[in-house]
Formats: sequence, structure tokens, C-alpha cells
Amino acid sequence: MTDTDPLFEAFRRNARINTLLLDDLTDTDLALSDGQGGMTVAGMLSHMGVSRGGWLAEMSPEHTATTVAITGTTPIWNWRSDDLAAIRAMLEAGDEAAIQAVQAHVRSGEPFADPRGVGTFPSNPALFLLYMIVHDANHRGQIVALLRQAGASTERLDHLEDGWNVWRE
Repeated sequence: MTDTDPLFEAFRRNARINTLLLDDLTDTDLALSDGQGGMTVAGMLSHMGVSRGGWLAEMSPEHTATTVAITGTTPIWNWRSDDLAAIRAMLEAGDEAAIQAVQAHVRSGEPFADPRGVGTFPSNPALFLLYMIVHDANHRGQIVALLRQAGASTERLDHLEDGWNVWRE
């Protein structure tokens, strides 16, 4: 085991928790919002998906082909979908691209590019995966809060809480 192995495993577990949420959502859920100008559930999920490809477009553009294939001619940060299958595809493509990019940069010892000087995990490229885990957890919490406000059943909310079990395996 290398020192990055647990982080790669945590990132894969994060993907499983995202899948648990996606599998539970309905098309009606995707339109939920806070009514105060915040993103809809679909908007948050789309944002989660494009964040991987958006960051990689700056840091490791050679690893963005699968996410760019989904966005087509739409610039990566502008992509949004109300289709669960498209959102799922973007998250899966972004997860794989992130893993490949981090593995390549860890192996080579080269840091990510930082053309805009925004700080692209210069201490260790693997920290990008942790950044995405925390980012996703933030938005998943917002989504569950919107489901609760919309009247989701206790059973449904308990099912979504089962995602915590993935972390304790």
C-alpha cells in the first residue's frame, strides 16, 4: 500500500455514495430548489460532475477527453443536465479521469499545471481527490436537506443515511 492508496479507496467509496443518491432520486426531485435562487438538485449534481473535468481542464487537460465527450460543444463549466443518466455518466467519467490524472501525476512526481495561479494541489496531486470528496459531501447534504424540506419520508431519508455505512467498511 502506498500513502495515497487510502485516498484512492475513499474516492471510490465517495462514488458509491453518489450512486446511492442517484439511484434514489426521481425526475421530480431534480427540480427541487430552495426557492431563494440556489441551484436545483439537477444543478448541484451537474456541478458535481463538471467540477472534476473543469479542474482537470486546467491542471491535466490530457485527462479530460471523456468529460468533454459528454459536454460536446458546451464549455465544461457551463454544462448542465436535467437527465439522471447524463449526470451519472458525467460523474462516472469525471471520477475515472480524476483517478487517472492523479495516478499519472503521482507516478511522475510532476505537480498539476497551474496556468491561472489558483493553487492546484502543489503539495500532493492526490489531494484533488479529497477536495472532490468534500465538495460532493457538501452538495449531497444540500440535496438531502432539499428532499427533507420537500417532505421526503423518514424511510427514504434513512435509506440515504445508509451512505455513511460505506465509510465504515
